Amino acid sequence: MRRTREIVGLPVLNLQSGGQVGWVQDVAFVGNEVAGVVLEGGGLFHSDKGIPRSMIVAFGKDALTVSEEMVQEIKGTRWSQKIGNQVFTQGGDAQGTIQDVFLDDSVSRIAGYEVSDGLFADLVQGRGAILQQNVMVDGKDVLIVEDEVSPWDHGKEGGSLS
Repeated sequence: MRRTREIVGLPVLNLQSGGQVGWVQDVAFVGNEVAGVVLEGGGLFHSDKGIPRSMIVAFGKDALTVSEEMVQEIKGTRWSQKIGNQVFTQGGDAQGTIQDVFLDDSVSRIAGYEVSDGLFADLVQGRGAILQQNVMVDGKDVLIVEDEVSPWDHGKEGGSLS
């Protein structure tokens, strides 16, 4: 399992030429699927250009490798747009805010979310996790989960993913 935070900032290397394509600025999602990585824009405005997931060969610890340099527009919700979104239960109880997105081992799908209930709670009990299977609505500004799910319940519903 990978944290999206670990991928942002990595260099992207072309396996055919050996050259560097750029740096990962963000990761884009369409639904629960990884659509691709957005490359740094180099200007004042965010770029929508990046590498689609299908062209990425490997997500290494120190770099991403691509089979060919196919830079194109990457659509979808970005990781940076999910960070800070509030998490609520179906019944309307606040569970905290999203601090990171966990990805499956193949870096193809969202596995879950790291949730914080504030600095003091993080220090005392640590950050929690919500598994993707317990998410009911992944909205633009909010994540709604099943009522019985708690990010700090180390049972089957929530708990630590790290």
